[in-house]
Parts: sequence; C-alpha cells; structure tokens
Amino acid sequence: MSLEAPAATQLEVPAAAPAARARILTGARLNVALAIAVFALAIVPRAAWVAYNDREPQGLNDPTLYNLLADIMADGGGYSRPTGEPFAYYPVGFPATVAGLKKAGDIFGWERSIFSIKMMNGIFGAATSVMLFVLATRLFDRRVAFAAGALHAIFPSQVFYTGTILSEPLFTMLFVGALLILLWKPWSRAGMPYWQLAAAGLVLSAATMTRGITLLFPLVLLGVWFFYLESRKRALLQTLVLFAGIAVLIVPWSIRNSIQFGQLTGPSTNLGDDLCIGNFNGSDGRFTITGKCFEGTEGLEPQEVEIKRNREGLRIAIEDVVTHPVRMPKLVAQKAWWLLYKDDDGLWAAESYGNDYFISHPMREILSFAANAIYYATGAIVLLGAAAFALARDVRRCVVLLAMLYVLAVPLAFFGDPRFHYPAMPLAIVIAVATIVMLWDRRDELRAMQQRAEA
Repeated sequence: MSLEAPAATQLEVPAAAPAARARILTGARLNVALAIAVFALAIVPRAAWVAYNDREPQGLNDPTLYNLLADIMADGGGYSRPTGEPFAYYPVGFPATVAGLKKAGDIFGWERSIFSIKMMNGIFGAATSVMLFVLATRLFDRRVAFAAGALHAIFPSQVFYTGTILSEPLFTMLFVGALLILLWKPWSRAGMPYWQLAAAGLVLSAATMTRGITLLFPLVLLGVWFFYLESRKRALLQTLVLFAGIAVLIVPWSIRNSIQFGQLTGPSTNLGDDLCIGNFNGSDGRFTITGKCFEGTEGLEPQEVEIKRNREGLRIAIEDVVTHPVRMPKLVAQKAWWLLYKDDDGLWAAESYGNDYFISHPMREILSFAANAIYYATGAIVLLGAAAFALARDVRRCVVLLAMLYVLAVPLAFFGDPRFHYPAMPLAIVIAVATIVMLWDRRDELRAMQQRAEA
C-alpha cells in the first residue's frame, strides 16, 4: 500500500474545508434572501386587503366581541365583561394579544385602530409564509421551500382572514412555529433533545391558549414515536415533556377561571356549546344558534348563562350521542362536508357575516372563484401525494401529513365550518407543492411508463 496516499488525503482536507464553508455561507445567504422575498410577497397582498377592508366589525359576533374584550383588558379591566363580571367563554390568547397591541399603542403613541389589529394579523400571516419556507427547507429542497412559501403568501383564503379580527392567523402561526421546532432536524431513533421538546411545548401552549384544538396534539406524536423510537419509555417521556410545556400556560389560566367562577373550569367555557351544536339530536353538523343547546337560561345573569350552557351543552351532547348512535356516521359526514366544501368564507367573515356588504360586484365573485378554484386544486394534489408522505423514509414528512389530518379531524367532534380548516392549509400547501415537484422530477420516468402501457 502506498505510503503517500494518506499524506495526500491530509493535504486535501484543509483545502476542501474553506470551500465547503463558503458553500454553506452562500446557501445560508440565499435562504435569507428568499425568506425576505417570501415575506415581501406575503405582506403586500395582506396590506392591500387590510387597507381595502379597514372597517369596524358590525353586528354581535366574534370579531366585535374580541375587539371589545381587548379594549377592556387594555384599560386594566382584566378578562371581563363590560359590567365587570369575569369572562372565560373564548380562549384568552387572541383577545390578550390584541389588548397588548392596543396597550402598546397607548404607550408609544399610535391610536387604537381597526387597521392596526388587522395589519397585525397580516404580519402573522406573512410570518407563517416565512416559517413554511423554512420548514420546507428542512424537509425538502430550496425549490419546494420557495414554491410553498410563495403559494401560501398569495393563497386567497389565507389572505382574506387577515381582514378580520379573528384568531386564525395567530393560531396558525403558532402551530406552524411549533412544528418547525419539532421538525428542525432529522429525527434520531434514540430520541429528541428535551430542550427542543420543551420549546415546542411552550409554543403549543400559546397556540392552545388561542384555540384549544392543540391540547391533545402530543398524542399524535406519541403514536409516531411509539413505533419509531428505539425505546417506548423514551416515547412516553417525550410526550410528557410536550404536555408539560402545554400546561405552563393552560394550568394557571384554568385555575384563574375556576377561582373566578367558583367551580372547576377549564381554559375556556365554550366546550359545551361547541359539542352541543354539532351533536344534539336534530343537528345537521353545522353551526347554529337555535335548538335546545340555547334553551333554559332565560332570566339568568350572563356569568350564570356562561357556566350553565357549558355544563348543559356537554350533558346534552353526550346523552344524544349515546341514545342515538345510529345517526353518527351520517352526522360526521355532514360535519366533514361543512368543514371542507368551500374556501371563500374569509370574505363572509370580512363582511361581518352579512352585516356589512362592501365588496363590490363583480369583485366578490372573482375573489370567491379564485379562492375556491385554488383550494380545490390544492386538495386534489394533496390526495394524490398523501401516500408518498405517509410512507416517506423521513418520518417528519409523515408528521406533516398527520398534523394536517389532526387539525381537520378535531372539528368533526364538534361542528363543521370552513373557518376551521384554515390552520390545515399551510401544511396542505407543503404537501401539494412537494408532490408537484416530485412528479416534475420524475416526468421522464412517468412518460416512459405511459409509453410502455400504450404499447
């Protein structure tokens, strides 16, 4: 064996190292430039939509109440009704965020305006586009990452909801942020660092304070880790760390609610309403404010109504499901229909649910058509590529698919509404874009297979 070969190899390493570092630095700079481009592409349509939609919410609905609750909190009244009674119906995360914006305006000199709230949602949406770009770079390549970030940046329904005072953009940003932390590096079968799990748990805690659907998300990861990790004990420990992170905000807030209402109360009091609306005997699976879920509270104080409807709604839902089980498959199918059947509902929300028609004709029809056409096309491609994600060698891609399905599955326990699929769309976009790129890369192989089939 030649004695000179090792020496030559030793001489090559120092020469190669600077070149490798230069490539890494160039790639990092390009990623930063592309992330900035994605943010710019996302913020422009959102800012334009907010400027066009700079209007007070009208009617008694979620946006109006969020704005009112945020004013009370910013004025030092706590999370309470205008009468001073404690309130816990909505999760506190979004109104508290809006209150923080209003209070910052008081301190730094900008006015409390509807524009600033909606523009904050626009920034949340643009930040989600950037996070999606970064997430896709960790899972795929730069082509998939930029295409996914760019598509999310201009995806109609993702833009429309920035023109509302609703929690969807904040929750979606937090959920995608938690996934970004969890999926940052390829998973080792030995397990993940506990600090990484704790960080993801804290972000999931903030997301759960905004919308409660992420409360059980660690169980999805447990299902993956149980079979993927070398140790099942490690899988359980990782899940417990995530739940501990979620508990950091949820537990103290639940204690606050229990003290305020004088009985055991969770992070919010709308669980009973949401379960009852979608499950009482007579429900067709969609949102309604009629029926027995809203009866029997006449003459009660608002705080008593809140507690009684939460308790009675839960009771009615359980009793009607148990006593009429045969109807449940059809009811679940109906909920799925109302959840997925369209994607232009952000326009309806922006117009205060029919209380403030301001989008001109035919602009509304054009925007509606664009939203639904892009949504249906994305959904069809997701169905095409779902199996590839489920069976991917990189288990993190399977987690993206499972996270999307989890977000879509939770409303089926309550009631269906197109608004509820909003947080799943960023993940659907990643799946759709990755599928298109994969098919493009295999176009010659697919063409050859077609020719053989025709022959």
